[in-house]
Order: sequence, then C-alpha cells, then structure tokens
Amino acid sequence: PAGIKPDELRIVLLGKKGVGKSATANTISGTKLFKEDFASDSVTIVCQKESTNVAQRRINVIDTRGLFDTYISNDEIKKEIEEKEAVKLIQDLFGEESRRYTMVLFTRGDELQNKNIEEFHVFNNKETRDQTQVTALLEKIDSMVTANGGSCYVNEMFQKVEKDLQVEQERILKDREEKMEREKKELRAKHEAEMEKLKKKQDEERKIRERELSLKGSGSIANYLRHLCRINIIL
Repeated sequence: PAGIKPDELRIVLLGKKGVGKSATANTISGTKLFKEDFASDSVTIVCQKESTNVAQRRINVIDTRGLFDTYISNDEIKKEIEEKEAVKLIQDLFGEESRRYTMVLFTRGDELQNKNIEEFHVFNNKETRDQTQVTALLEKIDSMVTANGGSCYVNEMFQKVEKDLQVEQERILKDREEKMEREKKELRAKHEAEMEKLKKKQDEERKIRERELSLKGSGSIANYLRHLCRINIIL
C-alpha cells in the first residue's frame, strides 16, 4: 500500500466496546502497550497507535474506541475513526468496498472451543504467549492484501462513502419535504372544501330567512290594506 513499506503492516481494530480490542492489540504486539480492562466499559477513549516488531516485521497496530460507547455519541466516533450490529455499522460507515479489506476476529477463542470457523479468525487473548495465533492472523491478512492487489482501504474510498451517504441523506430529506408539502396541500384543500361547504350552508340559511321575512312582510301589507278598506266603508 502507498506510504507503507512492503515489510510493514497496518492493522486497525474496530468493534463495539468491551469486546477486547485493546487485549487483542497487546496479543498481536506481544507486549502491554495498550491499556485493557476485562469490564464491559470502553477503556480506549481516543485512538491509540503503537508500532512493534513481530517475526522480524514492522507491525503498526491502531486501537479505536468502542462503537456504541455508553458515554460517546456515534457522531463523535465517526469523527475519530471516522456482534452483528457493530459489523453492520462498520460497513455503513466505510461502505461495501470495505468488506474486501476487513476480517472478523473472534477475541474469545477459549469460549468457542472446537468450533471450525474458516472464513474468520479466532483469538485467545488469555494465551498471550502463543504467537502461533498471531502468525496465523498475519498470514490471513497477507493473503487478503495480496487478493486486493497490494492495496489498502484508502481515504478516497471513505470520501466516496461519505458522498454517497450525503446524497442518500439529501434524497431522504427531499422526500420528507415533498411529503410534508403534499400533506400541507391536502390539509389546505380539505380546509377550503369545508369552508366552501360552510359558506354554501350559510347562504342557503340566509336565503330561507329572507324568504320568511318577505312572506311575513307581504302578510302585514295585506292586513294593512284590509284595515284601510274597513275604515273607508265605515266612513
């Protein structure tokens, strides 16, 4: 990969809090360079990079703080590194292309016993002196690098993912705005229809009252004329 010597390897450890990333980093390096704790809380607050020599080879190990950290939002995690949900989140963050550069590492190999998991790699961080598991991991990583033509996950890929995410967010926002506008128009049309219906009803009621008043008025005039006729007869 560009910027990295052929005899050097860079390993970035990603995963949710408390899964043993720091312990794995120490197992790979063979020393206690990274602070670790067996509790479920995240020990790593900021990314930590350490370099060590393994089998006469320069290894750069980068430990990241946990995904879904209790005290830190995912937005902050994106800025810094920018079980099933953790893997999905990593793929969402770095894009589908990142699968070619990613390997799932099970850190509690002692609990898996004799289960065969060929497509992944199993680590037992309790056996820190067992360097054969580290050698096997490096061999798998080398095979993955070779399959990718010697390239690594680069910033351009991440920028493309960010751009794709931005386009998707803009699309969702546009759809939401269009939906809100449609709902406003529907409410406005409904309100106007109800107002028109009310106005029509009021007009009909007004016409009925006018007819009633007109009829009452006609009756009063007729009575008045009859009254005048009686007066003339008397005279």
